[in-house]
Order: sequence, then C-alpha cells, then structure tokens
Amino acid sequence: MRRVRRRTWDVGRRTIAVGRKGLYGVAFSSYFLLSTSHAAYAMEVKPVINAQVLGGQYFYNANTSDVGAVASLTASPYMKFNDQWSLVPIYSGYYQGTQQVQDLIGGGTLFQESQDHIVSVKGIRSFSNGLRLKAVSSYGVNLLKETKDESWGAGLYDNRRLSAGTEAEWSWAKDDAVRLAYDYYGIRFPNYQSLSSQATSSGLGREFDAPDVLNSNNHMLTLGSEFRVAGNGRIEGFLSHTWSSFPDQHIVDLSGALTAETRADGTDNLSIQGTWPLFSRPLCQMIGMAGYSRTHLESNQNHYDAGQTFFNPNFYSYVTNGFKTNLTALVGEAPWTISLDGNVSRQQYTNRLVQDSAGTYGTEITHVDYAAVGLAVSYPIAKGFQLKGNIAFGWNDSNNTDVSVYQYHYNTQSYLFGFTYAY
Repeated sequence: MRRVRRRTWDVGRRTIAVGRKGLYGVAFSSYFLLSTSHAAYAMEVKPVINAQVLGGQYFYNANTSDVGAVASLTASPYMKFNDQWSLVPIYSGYYQGTQQVQDLIGGGTLFQESQDHIVSVKGIRSFSNGLRLKAVSSYGVNLLKETKDESWGAGLYDNRRLSAGTEAEWSWAKDDAVRLAYDYYGIRFPNYQSLSSQATSSGLGREFDAPDVLNSNNHMLTLGSEFRVAGNGRIEGFLSHTWSSFPDQHIVDLSGALTAETRADGTDNLSIQGTWPLFSRPLCQMIGMAGYSRTHLESNQNHYDAGQTFFNPNFYSYVTNGFKTNLTALVGEAPWTISLDGNVSRQQYTNRLVQDSAGTYGTEITHVDYAAVGLAVSYPIAKGFQLKGNIAFGWNDSNNTDVSVYQYHYNTQSYLFGFTYAY
C-alpha cells in the first residue's frame, strides 16, 4: 500500500470506484439532461455503495504511531432515464489517520492525517452503435494536517479542486472500448497566502516565497482503451498529456530574483496493464496482473537555495518508471480472497543535484527509489459485508541525503483490520 501520492489531480474515468485518487465528473451541460424522446419510460435508480473502515497500527521509520484508522466511502444513485440518457451523481470520501508522505511541492512532505471529499455528477448519452458521450465536472476538498494539534481546515497545503470535461467512448464489443477525453481542473491553496512566510523559513526555494504560487490551471487530453486478448486476458491502458500553468509563480533566475515569466509544466503519462486467469478449479481460482507506468514532467521552473546561495536550473523536471504486479486467489465456497501485490519505481530528476546531510551540493543527479509489498485477506460474513485485514511494507530511498525539506528516506509498516461493504 503505497504511501507516496503524486498529486496530478487527473479526472477519473470509471463510473464507480473506491480509492483515494478517484476523481469523478459532474454533468455541467443541460444538453445531457434533456431528452427529445416522448416515449413513456420509468426512471430506474440503482444505488451503489462501496465503503471500508480499517483500524490498526502504523510505523514510520520504525517509530510506532498511535492506533490509526483508514476509511473510505463512495455512494451513487445511478439514474437511468431511458436507453439513451443516464445521470450519475457521486460522493467519494477518504480519511487516512496514519502518517503519509505526499508530493505537492516538488518532493515528499510528511503529513499526520488527511481527508479528501469529492462531490460529482456525470451525464451520459448512449447510442445504439456503442458510442457514449459524457459531460463531467466535480468539486473536491483535500485537508492535510502536518501536526497532530493542527486544526482541520488550517493546513498550509489544504487545497480545493474544480474540474469539468467531456469524453467520447466507443465500445464495439463487451469489454472492448476506446475513449478520448478532455478535462480542465483548477487547484487552489487558500491557506498558502497567509502562511507563505512559514514556507520560506522552512527552507523552500525563493520561487515559493509569494502568495498563491501553488495555484494552478490544468488542461488534460487522454486517450484510453481496454480490450480482451487470448487466454481470457484483458489489456487496459491510457496515454495523457497535461498542460499546467501557475499564474502567480514566477521563474527564479540565476541571482535568485523573480522574473516576469511564470511557471509552465507539461506532463506525459503512460499506463498499461494486463490481467489473466492463471488457475481455475471449483474451489480455487487464481488471477494475475502486471503493469507498467511512465510519467515525464517537464518544467521551466528553477530553484534558488538562499541558505547555500546556490542556483539549480530545471529543478522540478523528472521521469518516473514504475512496475506493479498482483496475484489474487479465490479459495473456498464463500470464498476467501487473498491478494498479494507489489510495486517498484524510480524517479529520476533531470537536473536536481544531490545534497549531503549538511545541505552541501554534489555533482550527481538525484534519483528516488520506491518499493512496496502488501498482503490482503478478506472473507464474506453477510450480504455485502466482508471482514478484511492487510499488512503492507514500503521503502523509499535516494542518493540525496538532505531531508531538511523533502522526505527522501523512510520506511513504513502498517497492520490494519476492519470490514468492507458493497451494495
């Protein structure tokens, strides 16, 4: 269970899903809400609920934390007006009461607790030839506590997100589809203006010493597909490009001064994964999954370290390659579900020089390695309810040994137990 989350705020494309990163759309165009058909058709409502509550012990760098909880809820009254028109309002919420590292400012920052809430709706127009057109939008709130005694809503990196977009999907057979989507999303950090002086004193670069510098406007194009392959397998993948602008974050120059030019990033994402049944018997089935992902972020922003009077150009650009795998076994009549997963990745910065523990710069380029393994076991106890337990271990390491600002070196362990519910 990976504890580092790369916050690109892309808009999720699944109708219903559970997870911290699931962003969904809200219909914003009345075009999708009006039908010209006068045929009598009773509206069909299908409530969908996915929830989990897990509690247990968490360890960060071998230091025992208090007993913490992880909880999530996704709820949607899926409304189908007729064969052509559907509307999907969704609420998705997530709470993590254990320590975590998130990347919001160009490197890992340690948080004690977090919660994420998203309200959304999606309008869908379906055609008889397999084409579906969707209008989407959403609003989300992300709250982050750096210390236990910090009040909810007062965090330096609390943020709000508003998104809107559209998607065309064509399915020519069951489980075979291709989709093209455009999304706009804006991210705002309402507390950063009043607390930005704290960021400067904590060692962040000159580029962050101003109000509203984290606010961004983002435009994303996505091409995705899923299809069946030989051996009852399934391949899923997508390509996306995101243009990000930071209208209040000016480029820092060689002397540490801010120029008139503002920051602009471009991010390419590639993801592909395949799933196949590996073994099947009446009381035992086994399914395997393997995937690869690549992220390339190119930024024109530099970095000026006033403490070391050091200028580092192209500081935030990087390439990340990741591999993941999963093995799931269904055992018994109920059945037991046993899942083993692992992932590894390397984030190679383009020009970020390493620093030693005293902050002195070297000549090597920074890279960050991550690995994680997890085991989850669940068993149904009533209709829709399952008991669930999981164990997870994670390791993060780097050739950069300066941890005064970013968390490059840490390991995590978690032991959680609770229940899930699906309806």
